[in-house]
Amino acid sequence: MISIIIPACNEEKYISKTLDSIRSQSFKNYEIIVVCDGCTDKTAKKAKSADKVVILKRREGPGVAKNKGAEKAKGDVLVFLDADTEITEGLLHDIFKNKNKYLIGTAKIKPSNNKFKHKLFMALKNHFVCPFGVTNGIVFCKKDTFFENKGFPHIKKREEGIFVRDLKKRGKFYISRYYVINSTRRFDKKGYVKVIGYWIKEALKPSNEDYEVIR
Repeated sequence: MISIIIPACNEEKYISKTLDSIRSQSFKNYEIIVVCDGCTDKTAKKAKSADKVVILKRREGPGVAKNKGAEKAKGDVLVFLDADTEITEGLLHDIFKNKNKYLIGTAKIKPSNNKFKHKLFMALKNHFVCPFGVTNGIVFCKKDTFFENKGFPHIKKREEGIFVRDLKKRGKFYISRYYVINSTRRFDKKGYVKVIGYWIKEALKPSNEDYEVIR
């Protein structure tokens, strides 16, 4: 079984489409766990069709939210999926079929908005950035691997990159040929220069402040 863990902080506008993309899959051996990370909107109500909804009363950050979801998981494969990221047909089957061939993995990415700049940026990311251990709104591994590595670090940002690149040093990093569809809302509002500049700054001088919520 695959346990799909979705950390969500005020994602009422996006969570339904994400859940629908999972339910439309031909692969059915999964459970969905939504972790509401200090939500103050209707995310929990819109996620009530998930198998489990975990409520964190205050915002703890995605690292803690993902770990809390993993603690509730029954599956032997864990998939951590952003609340604004849809999956395409075939991805879950591919993740499960190849579970013994990788230590950690992600999937290729497509934009929710088909403007040329978004398509170009994400194509470049797929081919030139992801092979270094950069993920695309989804990361997956076996449950045993996750807990042996003690889960995600309890920080507000960069938790996924640290987790993935640590495991990548010890085993195969798998990039599925099946896609996820990621929201372009942050790039549409902030622009690529500001978003990329922000992450360069975080890489050089990390902070532990909450990541800005864009709605």
